[in-house]
Amino acid sequence: MHEVKLPQLGQSVEEASIVRWLKNEGDAIAKGEPLLAVQTDKAEIEVESPAEGTLRKILLATDVTVPVMTVIALVGEKEEALPDLAKYGVSGGNTAPAPAAAKDAVKAAEPVKAASPVVTPTAVDGARAISPRARKAAEALHVDPNVVTGTGVGGRVMEEDVKAYAASVKASPAAMRSAAASGVDIARVAGSGPHGKVMKADVSKSAGAPPAAPAIPSGEMRRVPLTPMRKIIAKRMADSKYSAPHYYVTVEVDMANAVALRKSLPWKPSFNDIVMRATAMALVKFPAVNARWLGDAVDEVGDVNLGFAVAMPSGLIVPVVRSAQLKSLQGISEECKVLTEKARAGKLLPDDYAGNTFTISNLGGFGVDHFTAIINLPDSAILAVGQIKDRPVVIDGGIHVRPIMKMTLSSDHRVIDGALAAQFMGHLKGLLEEAKL
Repeated sequence: MHEVKLPQLGQSVEEASIVRWLKNEGDAIAKGEPLLAVQTDKAEIEVESPAEGTLRKILLATDVTVPVMTVIALVGEKEEALPDLAKYGVSGGNTAPAPAAAKDAVKAAEPVKAASPVVTPTAVDGARAISPRARKAAEALHVDPNVVTGTGVGGRVMEEDVKAYAASVKASPAAMRSAAASGVDIARVAGSGPHGKVMKADVSKSAGAPPAAPAIPSGEMRRVPLTPMRKIIAKRMADSKYSAPHYYVTVEVDMANAVALRKSLPWKPSFNDIVMRATAMALVKFPAVNARWLGDAVDEVGDVNLGFAVAMPSGLIVPVVRSAQLKSLQGISEECKVLTEKARAGKLLPDDYAGNTFTISNLGGFGVDHFTAIINLPDSAILAVGQIKDRPVVIDGGIHVRPIMKMTLSSDHRVIDGALAAQFMGHLKGLLEEAKL
């Protein structure tokens, strides 16, 4: 009899809850086949079976939070006798031990010889799931599986769905890659190429456009159930806004040298990469901004762990570039690309978005000039970045057109005073305008 444990989902995750079981008791299951979905801090993660056989017993119901490495199910031969379930905190037909009983069961359980379950993240979109084979096909075909209509049980996206979607689209390879990276449903993009073929430029124009939704008839309303991810975002943003006294400092940056720097490089970093590199340098000089409020003290952190916001259909997630102060512009750029692709493919694990000390939210790609952001706890500040836009400015008494970008720092006044925020933003502005990164 193989014991299935709630897997270790990352160094920062100590407990989690089951969103749904993908198999019922008595169902046959293959090794590596999805068995259940687990909700962690911000992601829904699919857990695959560590063994082949029959799902003999489910030991934990959904929506019960237990520590990682708790035994949650038993997989064995169809007619194999079940062990004494009392050691798992289960009596009679109860398959949902209370959290306290589950914790005791961890201590009482014997060492497990079976292999640990394989963990595969899946898209967070209500009860919708994506099979591992579908994800592999999506990667090979440069398709965002989140925009594919699923024909599996409960709308699950299968490998055949991904292949059919890719075959139905007339688009260049570059357009397919761009659409997959930006989460755009390429089937909804109007093509400007020969015979209506979708080109990369068409995808760029569509990026950020909201997905089409059926109109709501007059006099009616549409109720949209909250996903687990949206519930977590709502709670965290409310906690941040109510607990941290926010205030805001805005500067305008002449990005002419940064634009020239980007053009001069054989590889093309995004402007957000450039802002992140400059921010990491500025935070080294101003460690009091790279800090956390503890209630009776303030921790100034030596490592600059930069979070950057990535928009997904199900909400916002913030991957983290760790020790960014030790990385070059190219190193930051490459890591951001990897993390962004993982985020949009639903492959981030908790360790990928934990441990941030400062966060950057950039809406420039959506045509936004200026905005203020809510601090991403436990940070004490967040930088909101707008688009680079040609604007008339006065230089030496003359009017010139320059590429100007607006940045706003939201700060926790318990940690960062106005003078410190102003000094930090002035230094960051200078780094970007000099573009010696």
